[in-house]
Amino acid sequence: MKYFVSGLCMLVLSVMAISCGEELTDLIFGDEKLEIPDKALFIGNSLLLGNGTFGMNATDSASDYHALIQKRFLKDNPAYTDVRLSGTGFEACENQTQQAAWLESTLRPCLSDDLDLVVIQIGDNVNTSSKKSAFQQGAKELIATIKEGAPRARIVWIYGWYVSSSVIASVENACSQYAVSLIAIDDINRTGNCSSIGTVVTRTAPTTQTLKYTRYTVLSENCLQIDFTLGGRTYQATVNVTGYSDDAATSTLTWQGYETITTDEGIASHPGNSGFEQIARRFFEVLQVE
Repeated sequence: MKYFVSGLCMLVLSVMAISCGEELTDLIFGDEKLEIPDKALFIGNSLLLGNGTFGMNATDSASDYHALIQKRFLKDNPAYTDVRLSGTGFEACENQTQQAAWLESTLRPCLSDDLDLVVIQIGDNVNTSSKKSAFQQGAKELIATIKEGAPRARIVWIYGWYVSSSVIASVENACSQYAVSLIAIDDINRTGNCSSIGTVVTRTAPTTQTLKYTRYTVLSENCLQIDFTLGGRTYQATVNVTGYSDDAATSTLTWQGYETITTDEGIASHPGNSGFEQIARRFFEVLQVE
């Protein structure tokens, strides 16, 4: 991959006010148009791997932001490959010793001279005072390690679906110091772009789910329509199953198959397919990928 830097002047592309009273801004250094890479590394959290092998809470593995970016790259470069790495361990670090251990044991083995692109998408789970304090320097050490282990790679940081003022400052300072492009997605987190209770997710491996129902209907041998109530609201979802059992005494249904129903509000607060589509679109727009 080839890219060009025409200076280090900072271009403010968009500013969006967020609930914590701070602003997160897309920052581009110079005129760096991203060329289609040959090999990339994605370091992310639940938005990358929260549904096991894909982003929470896309409805399937083809609908998260990584899959949409990957599809676009493969269209222009069929030889393109990438690796996904969970960065939640780094988000959980509470001191520099823990961070250094993660960088050496988990990140460094994934770095190489032939990487063209590294996409960082972490920070959302830096949510305690000790994590935030460590992240101030840790964000810089993360980028420095990538630059050392993958010297040819263009580095991009996507942040943040869930934001805090201190993490915003840490991410922006690290990106500014190392001329890393920051792609802000906080404004995408709004009604219509989030998932929802009742969303059916198709997994990449068989699983089992148990749910207390108000009633259910067998639509066919392998298809169930389930009505359930959470927080005083009634929901209905249809799932394909490979088998199921009903504990009528407790109105509890257990099924096996590839499809699960979203019943947790925290999971439902993640991007839905529309949110992931807009994250990918923002990525392409900011990096000028046509």
